[in-house]
Amino acid sequence: MHDFSQRPSLNFLHTFESVARHLSFTLAAKELFITQAAVSHQIKVLEDYLGVKLFLRENRKIYLTSEGNKLLPAVVSGLHGILDSLENIRNYDTEDTLVVGVGSSFSANWLVHHLGKFYQSYPDINLHLKITNDDPAFETDGTDLAVVWGQGEWSNIMFEQLMEVEFTPVCSPHLLNEVHPLRTPEDLIHYPLLDVEGYDVWKEWLEKAGIPEKKYRRRTIIRDSNV
Repeated sequence: MHDFSQRPSLNFLHTFESVARHLSFTLAAKELFITQAAVSHQIKVLEDYLGVKLFLRENRKIYLTSEGNKLLPAVVSGLHGILDSLENIRNYDTEDTLVVGVGSSFSANWLVHHLGKFYQSYPDINLHLKITNDDPAFETDGTDLAVVWGQGEWSNIMFEQLMEVEFTPVCSPHLLNEVHPLRTPEDLIHYPLLDVEGYDVWKEWLEKAGIPEKKYRRRTIIRDSNV
């Protein structure tokens, strides 16, 4: 678990988001019901903590720096995630709600197409889908059941196999006619492999193809397989 005691307050990130959205310290101060001096102080504390400038000031106008542009999407996503979680907690009754942890790829490509049947069969049950690629922590995160990938090597929990999955390498069609065309598994050495974080799919596939995995050093790790 992260130690947040030495981190800037979430209020400072909220202030940064407001200033970045308005590109104005004055408008951010009005929106947040604080003084402009307080806004400036919070931004300075955040900049000092990060060791970079987040805004440039020119001719009474402000602009996001490249570092500010990098930080903004993460801050917006984080704030929205917090608000969504608060709303989810407020708006469902735990007594008649089934909390299901499910990965983003499985939910988008399979689960959404079967929800209608579930609602018809169980009209009195509310569903709370927790879209996450992390393993569930049943004892601490309120998850009732989860759909996860694996070999069935879980202890101390009840599980049932839903389906078998077959993994097949795919590529962009234009790579078939490049300088190093893809004709055999060995040809992959010329290109980076796209790997989903937390899974050894390529390792297993290369082993079955009789190729040492260590030959393939170029990797792009992707958190969400939908990417």
